[in-house]
Amino acid sequence: MDIRLQVRAKEILERRLRQAGVANGALVVMEAGTGDVLAMVSAPSTSPPAVRAAAPTPDELLDRARYGQYPPGSTFKLVTAMAALRGDPWLTHRTYQCRPLGDGRCGNTIAGWNRAIKDDIGDRAHGTLDLERAITVSCNAYFAQLGVRDVGSKALAEMAGQLGLSTGDAAALRQALPFAAYGQGPVLVTPFKMARVAATIAAGGRMPQGRWIAGDGNPRQDGPLNVLTEPQAAFLAGAMRRVVTEGTARRAMAGSAAETAGKTGTAQLDRGLPHAWFAGFAPFDGVPERRLAFAVLVENGGYGGSIAAPIAREVMEAAKGLGLL
Repeated sequence: MDIRLQVRAKEILERRLRQAGVANGALVVMEAGTGDVLAMVSAPSTSPPAVRAAAPTPDELLDRARYGQYPPGSTFKLVTAMAALRGDPWLTHRTYQCRPLGDGRCGNTIAGWNRAIKDDIGDRAHGTLDLERAITVSCNAYFAQLGVRDVGSKALAEMAGQLGLSTGDAAALRQALPFAAYGQGPVLVTPFKMARVAATIAAGGRMPQGRWIAGDGNPRQDGPLNVLTEPQAAFLAGAMRRVVTEGTARRAMAGSAAETAGKTGTAQLDRGLPHAWFAGFAPFDGVPERRLAFAVLVENGGYGGSIAAPIAREVMEAAKGLGLL
């Protein structure tokens, strides 16, 4: 842990949550090459016993960063893309259609599933798009079709499992595959593990185990796991940079000095506002192993580009100011 970044990250997250009127969130920052965690914050947090008026609540005791299980929304499109590329590197060129559905929404339909795949309210039809563009604009319809027609539930579950992510029961995943392919359905992740997905891409396709204890007492000693080839990781890194420069995070990141790459996520729930996500790394042009990877989650925060991405921006700018980038 870097205590300087930890203190700044805690202040940034808690302040942003107060401003948004929400209580719960988490963030993780790790070195992409080693997986060493530099900052890990869960909110709300407990107070020291000397200043605490009452016993801590269950909400305060839950370490959301490591143990909170959440639907990942569109950040999981990175995992679907990883599964697709590992199965067939040519799928960087695969195109699918996103079209008007006639009800004011856009998306597409997939034979065998009764529910149409819809993009966010207010989105315009994306037309014909390839994998890089689909990541940039976060097209649900594209990833639903990619997941069903090119990836399949078995390969998606295997990739998620290699990354330490849960896709639930195999039968449930098959039934919900179009929706799971863009991070809904039975898929659940923790902020720590989503930061590790970003670290895998940032580090050239090698997934670090991730560790928060230094020295001989640390049981997490395994080396990085080869998940993607370097060209595949570089392709996804470039698409994540386009998310920031021209896609769903462009407003939040405009003018940032941290040169961030990332992926927004808006995880729809049965009730209440969606969970907001932003996962990525910085700097984009840096040495892969020395990049910092991160994930930010805001429970019931709304759109990832509106609240999670600004938190990530501020944390990465703080890291840059501390000389960590």
